[in-house]
Amino acid sequence: MNHVARVIWNELLPHSPVFTTAVVAERAGIARSNASRDLAELARGHMVTRIRRGLWAVPNHPDFSPYAVVPNLFAEQPGGYVSLLSALNLHGMIDQIPRAVHVVTTAQRPALKSAVAAYEFYRIQADLFGGFKLYRRTGTFDIATPEKALFDTLYFSSRKGRRFSSLPELDVPADFSACEMKRWVALIDHPPLRIAVQERWWQLAEGVGLVV
Repeated sequence: MNHVARVIWNELLPHSPVFTTAVVAERAGIARSNASRDLAELARGHMVTRIRRGLWAVPNHPDFSPYAVVPNLFAEQPGGYVSLLSALNLHGMIDQIPRAVHVVTTAQRPALKSAVAAYEFYRIQADLFGGFKLYRRTGTFDIATPEKALFDTLYFSSRKGRRFSSLPELDVPADFSACEMKRWVALIDHPPLRIAVQERWWQLAEGVGLVV
């Protein structure tokens, strides 16, 4: 096992199965170009996997999941959080597993296809960026609450393009807060969009027997 591999296994993996070339170089005390070369060699031996330029993972580590990559996809705050169908599935509200990990952010970003998963990014107005918490069961990352995940889904389904306009069968948890949904809807600054989301929410709530 070479020096870089020892650094990864002894120093980095106890904290996270996802890491950058820059962190490896710093911990190993070598130039970033040398760290990149050694990581590429480890990747050829299937010891690590390249996510994108400068970002690596050990997918067979017990703490790894495609969701654990999300915090490392953003160089600056506020970053992004797992939401939409990905969060609804993780919360047990839908059975369907989306083909890509859905991430909500405040900046426009192109989709990313990697060796571990595809990632799709959805831009939301800054006032609506929130309603997430730390998730630790399949990696450590920010995930929308059940209410915010559903709100985000209705929000994007009502915008131009109408993504997620057809939702799979929904199982709403007993402690789901209609008040929290109402609060998020009220924050939409564009009246026609706010009305469209509100009407979709009322229709959905009626279908699952929620009082709004």
